Amino acid sequence: YSSSSSSSANTSKGVKVELRSSADAETTYSGRTDSYYNLLEASEDDGDSDANDGESSSSSSINSRIVTAVTPLIPPPLRFALKATGLAEDDYVPMRDLFTNPSVSFAYERGWRQGFAAAGFPGPDNEAEMVMDYFAPVAEGKETSTVVDMSCATGLFTRRLAKSNKYGRVLGCDYSDSMLQEARRRINADPELRERKVGQTRLDLVRLDVGNIPMREGSVDALHAGAAMHCWPDLDSALSEVYRVLKPGCRYFATTFLAQYFRGLQASENGQTGPDIQAFQYFASTEELKDMLVKAGFDEDKVSVEVWGTACVVLTAEK
Repeated sequence: YSSSSSSSANTSKGVKVELRSSADAETTYSGRTDSYYNLLEASEDDGDSDANDGESSSSSSINSRIVTAVTPLIPPPLRFALKATGLAEDDYVPMRDLFTNPSVSFAYERGWRQGFAAAGFPGPDNEAEMVMDYFAPVAEGKETSTVVDMSCATGLFTRRLAKSNKYGRVLGCDYSDSMLQEARRRINADPELRERKVGQTRLDLVRLDVGNIPMREGSVDALHAGAAMHCWPDLDSALSEVYRVLKPGCRYFATTFLAQYFRGLQASENGQTGPDIQAFQYFASTEELKDMLVKAGFDEDKVSVEVWGTACVVLTAEK
């Protein structure tokens, strides 16, 4: 991803990294090699603060975590009422923020993702093989190849892509801090990934917004988005960004759901729509999804959309 310079300070737990944007030399971002690089929020200058400021910040942080955990459980009509009183987050966007909840991050590989089999998803191992087979002609065996696992969640596919050692670098990217923390915990618990060896695929985690990917145009060899597109609030921006960062001739593989999978959830929303109401995007047909990819820039002849089972959609596209 784009950075013109970096500085690091060694610690016993990893390396703190500072990244400077090539587009704006005055803006810096930070992260850690044993956690993730935060390219969603610019770094703030460290300044002196008194004890009261520290206590206030700590209290505010605790309150923020409580509100973040509780907000997804509040029905939309009541959520709007609580916003007016200041008791619910004013900028909460279900489609974006549901997966920032630590409880959801904890549950993701402990039953949540396994439930996708009911829609026709073939399971992580089979899905990963499909992804790697599709990426093979453009990314496999190249020391400089970069594969992005977008909206990686807990790193379910990030880990599989990295452990294959077929690519130069794998980037697991997500908007959610709690998902990336869980992804790092799982990476650190895997003896094959905990310590990178010579010749092994480099694996990094990055916090970013898929609607504004901080990567150079034409810098990515392959991009995967597993069970993710229905969680993107601004699909036009996100898919345009996916197209932009791919190298010419390189590939996009994604899975998502048809709207019928969310029939019960839609009914609970009483016909109301919009990012403030919906937890997910509802795709009525494969034609709708194909049109979105073509609108983003992909050639219609190089886009494929298939349905597996009752509601699992597999999309492939080549730039």
